[in-house]
Amino acid sequence: MSDRLRLPDYLKTSIASLDNKEYKKVKNILLENNLNTVCNEARCPNKCKCYSSLTATFMILGKTCTRNCAFCNISDEKPSQVDSDEPKHIASAAKQLGLKYCVITSVTRDDLCANDDYGSIHYFNVINELKSNCQDVKVEVLTPDFCGNTVALDRIVKAKPDVFNHNIETIKRLYPVARQMANFNQSLDVLKYMKQNGFIIKSGFMLGLGEDINEIYELIDILNDIKLDIVTVGQYIQPSKKHLNVVKYYSEEEFKNIEEYILKNTSIYPVVAPLARSSYKAFETYMKIINR
Repeated sequence: MSDRLRLPDYLKTSIASLDNKEYKKVKNILLENNLNTVCNEARCPNKCKCYSSLTATFMILGKTCTRNCAFCNISDEKPSQVDSDEPKHIASAAKQLGLKYCVITSVTRDDLCANDDYGSIHYFNVINELKSNCQDVKVEVLTPDFCGNTVALDRIVKAKPDVFNHNIETIKRLYPVARQMANFNQSLDVLKYMKQNGFIIKSGFMLGLGEDINEIYELIDILNDIKLDIVTVGQYIQPSKKHLNVVKYYSEEEFKNIEEYILKNTSIYPVVAPLARSSYKAFETYMKIINR
């Protein structure tokens, strides 16, 4: 691998103070309920800010993934058994945190292929538990592709989350490098299917893996064609030396130019910033969409 690019100052984030009560409260609630967060497992740069704001993105179905995306810090070891108590624990944690907007994501579980499942049954149970036990809570799910299985997707439809999110992650040309076990067109089909079922649909992708500006605009146009409602665009940051190198760090001005392109040429609501991630400003964005 070539030499790693130096992280720009505008991408550096602070570590939570040891006496930050909110941060410690979130950590303790997660520990008490034996819950995982993508904030922690994926080394999200916004973890300290979110925990300090008494929020987190819950990661269900364990913390090991059956895929091996070259940009992701999630473990790809042998998956664990699904915890049937996890839906109740998530509802409990959401209540303790006083959440009015709850984001649920997961690892990919291709091993759970029996009965057209792929983890969709567990998603259904989590959403149902939240809706049944947390008054007025809004639920956003960020799901894997479920191998494109419409029976699995129909379980999500039946559970009625308020927002359906599935990340496209990068341009089609880079899938063989960054997402060897995923399929660009299949991910688009998943988003289209959920849009056809009446959901607010959301997706996100990273910059810095080797795409050029025309390819970025082309991807945005493709997402607009399927009537995407929300897109998150952020800078890829290499989690460790074993992951894909960063080819380019985009400047803050370049991010603004991409945001302007989306605003001028599409009907998509953009969440575009160097540190933007899938659940970045999720509740704020949801409110703007429903109040359009």
